[in-house]
Formats: sequence, structure tokens, C-alpha cells
Amino acid sequence: MTYLILARDGTSQIVLKRDSEDAAEKKARELKEMGWFEVEVREDKAGAAVPDRSQTLQ
Repeated sequence: MTYLILARDGTSQIVLKRDSEDAAEKKARELKEMGWFEVEVREDKAGAAVPDRSQTLQ
């Protein structure tokens, strides 16, 4: 199962992928500590497109 971490800062939006829920939760906590907001973790529904996100990073 793949998990997506979605986050925003003042000017950017990112989507990160992780292979485990634990790794996704860890990265989400790190992003929050770095000042990112609207941080959320979602299951990747079989490669479904992520709405309203312009950049995908790994």
C-alpha cells in the first residue's frame, strides 16, 4: 500500500509518497515541525490523481 503526504507552506504545495503508514506519519510530523501546514496522510487509491496539487515529489 502506498501513502501520500500532502502539505502546504506559504507559497508551495507538495505531495510525497511513502510505502508504509508509519513512514508517512513520521514524514508528516517532520513537515509540521518544519512549519508546513494543512499536512495530511492519505492512502493512495490505486494511483488515483491527487486533486489541486501541482507538484509531486518523492
